[in-house]
Amino acid sequence: MTRRQFLRILATAGVLLLCTTSALTDEVRHLKLSEAVRLAVEQNRALKIARFKVQENEHRKEGARSDYFPVITNQSNALHISELQELSIPPGAFGSAASTPIPNVNTSVLQGKKTLISSGTMIAQPLTQLLRIHQENRIAAAEVASSRHDLKNAENEIALQVHALYYGILVAQLQKKAAEQQTSFSAENLSENENNVRNGSALNVAALQSRAELLQGQQSVLTADLKIQDYMVELNDLLGLPLDTKLDLESEADANFETLPKAEYVKEAWKENPEVRAAEEAVEKARAGVAAAKTAYIPDITAFARHSYQDGVPFFVRNFGTVGINLNYTLWDFGKRRAAVRERGSQLAEAEQNLERLKEEVAVSVERSYNKLERTRSMVNVATQVAELRQESERLATNQAAQGVVLISNVRQASAANYEAKAELLQARLGYLLAWAELERTIGRAPGLAAR
Repeated sequence: MTRRQFLRILATAGVLLLCTTSALTDEVRHLKLSEAVRLAVEQNRALKIARFKVQENEHRKEGARSDYFPVITNQSNALHISELQELSIPPGAFGSAASTPIPNVNTSVLQGKKTLISSGTMIAQPLTQLLRIHQENRIAAAEVASSRHDLKNAENEIALQVHALYYGILVAQLQKKAAEQQTSFSAENLSENENNVRNGSALNVAALQSRAELLQGQQSVLTADLKIQDYMVELNDLLGLPLDTKLDLESEADANFETLPKAEYVKEAWKENPEVRAAEEAVEKARAGVAAAKTAYIPDITAFARHSYQDGVPFFVRNFGTVGINLNYTLWDFGKRRAAVRERGSQLAEAEQNLERLKEEVAVSVERSYNKLERTRSMVNVATQVAELRQESERLATNQAAQGVVLISNVRQASAANYEAKAELLQARLGYLLAWAELERTIGRAPGLAAR
């Protein structure tokens, strides 16, 4: 193979690689609303952090549960002392033999060793502390449940944001088409007015006005295009996708829902709303805190058994055991325990008031979402009638243009008005769907995941 052939093959491979990369980059991902919600719930980083928070509290709960059981500890020491105790034995302390005192001189005996080694292994079982441990486990369980409710609330908020962006992109895309039709009409109208000006049948002001309408239409197209790009980036970020991912969204505007009475939604929200549930867990946690603070008045009694080993301590055997009960009680603390109980009582009252406040706010949110649902339903009905009339107008204009009764610009204008009416109808339908999603989120369901 010659060098020229090798370079030609290398250049061909480079072109193919470049084309393949370009094709992968330009790949469009088709996406339904339900799939978008599922991706957001699975891949959104804020939700991943919330799930780690749940795991953190679950592990903390496991640690609190272990306090029920005995604890085995070991304490070992290696010590070196500078001076030993001396045992002095005077002459004749043990009597005499053949008139010779035993001992015959003053004798000193060192006690122990200068290097001491001790080790003790103890098993201790708390007794009265179990009352406090039980309340601490209630607190840990409430924190786990509260973090799960926070995660559920975050999922509902993310799902609602996905709905808002998804619908916003669909509306902006149709608005862009309507603006393009308006631009086409303005261009046709400008051409006709310029011809009329040259023929002397129109003034220059008509051409100037048509040019201004054309520029305004082009500006509307650019504005809609920028809005679509911004929404696409935000949606990709929300779904955990690369920011430059190109999405092809399917228009899902099925707005057939079976609504319940408003009072039923309020009851359901009080029972299932994650914020209300988290507030209920906060009340439970505060109650456990009050009970835990009161256990400070109970003495701490611990049963224990210990095995000890020593080397170097005089008058002690090397191995010995100890069994007993330890009692620890604070006789006077200048009102510290009483202040702690009152502090926890204030926290309980605060949690109860916060629960009532959240219930009232949820009831107001249900009222607002329900009313918005009713208003948007009426807007859909009106927009449907307008769209039907605009479609009929476009059909008539097309027929009249074919017969030479009206100009092409009139057809373009009718087509632009038809597209605009379709955009407003889609916007009304999606507004109705978004109002329903807000109601679902207020009740405590993830829009797009909960069964309708």
